[in-house]
Amino acid sequence: MAAFSTSRPRSQSREITGIADAARSVIALKGLAGMSLRGVAEEAGKSVGSISHRIGDRGSLIIAVLEREIELLSNTRAEWRDRTAGHDPLALGALPDLVCEWLDEGAGTRRTSAIVTCELALLASRQPDTLPRMAALMEGMEALWCDLLPATPEGRGLAHLIACYCQDEQIFTILLSTQTDYRLLRHSTIRGLLRGDKPLADRAPTNWHMALVDRLAAPASAAHDATARPPEGAKGVLADHIADVIVSQGVGALSHRTVAQAAGVASSSVAHHFPSQRDVLFAGVEAVYRRMRSRILDSGARLASSDIVRLTHECALAALSDPAFVPFAIDMRRRRAENVHEQIAQWLEISENSDRAKVQAIVMASIGRNLQSLAAGDGLLNSFDLVQIFKNRTSVL
Repeated sequence: MAAFSTSRPRSQSREITGIADAARSVIALKGLAGMSLRGVAEEAGKSVGSISHRIGDRGSLIIAVLEREIELLSNTRAEWRDRTAGHDPLALGALPDLVCEWLDEGAGTRRTSAIVTCELALLASRQPDTLPRMAALMEGMEALWCDLLPATPEGRGLAHLIACYCQDEQIFTILLSTQTDYRLLRHSTIRGLLRGDKPLADRAPTNWHMALVDRLAAPASAAHDATARPPEGAKGVLADHIADVIVSQGVGALSHRTVAQAAGVASSSVAHHFPSQRDVLFAGVEAVYRRMRSRILDSGARLASSDIVRLTHECALAALSDPAFVPFAIDMRRRRAENVHEQIAQWLEISENSDRAKVQAIVMASIGRNLQSLAAGDGLLNSFDLVQIFKNRTSVL
């Protein structure tokens, strides 16, 4: 962080900014795992030695990238304040438009920042001490919505909900923004988020929401097999090792070799039970979900484990470069609510299946909130209080 000290010469600060931007471009293309000093040097048109001299090692470069994202978000906040200056989004009924536009901008002009922010959050969720300023970036995203909404307890609560929801939804918008059914489903979910405690007059919105879910079942079908039974014996043991690799290293680390190393067996043994990369991923995802279901039954109060929080975003990030992951990303956006729908409906004091969009919105806000909390080093949060924030305000729509 010393690299951004105001005591440094302005020309040198510009040079460091250029290196950080080069690193951001590499991360957006190859992921944080694929960023190396050599790759950044090639992108920046500099030598590795120059980058090492100006910034330091890879860890210092990641910190420089984080500081750059904090700076860029500050600029973006100013742009959005100017955009809405003198206008009350709540009075205008424009808040749903602003949320959709923010997400679409993240898939467009802010795409690099949106991907980099997600990558940094995932890194910090596993190693929070490596990015002590990650909380500042997360707080800045919520502050943007506080800037746009009334400075009241209700406005701050709404800003918190929107920031948490966008934290989760953003990566899906980047990945799926060209799919009309996804965009319609996203709009339905945003309306559910902004309805507050207002009950639906009839089932038409829920029927519409579920019809869109069903339409997305086809492109997501490759991510699951309804007839498949949990693997047993040696195959079941390997599936658990695959899940362990996902939990400890992320989806991007999955290969026959990494699983074989974790299991202490030959790669050929892994390939015998799981011939393709899809087979490996499917087995690991299902194993992680079985663990989640078990934990939900045990605790009853959490919407997800930290493993599911990370897995959701890692699959979506992986799908940006490998289309084989796309079905898993689509499927995960839906299935995270399956095991907790009844609990959330009870907390909301609504009948089960009466407002699926609202429940899905709460689940997604909870996932985003927990990623932020993990990245700040605070651990998982109970989702009941998020539901209370949701309930203790009037409807926006």
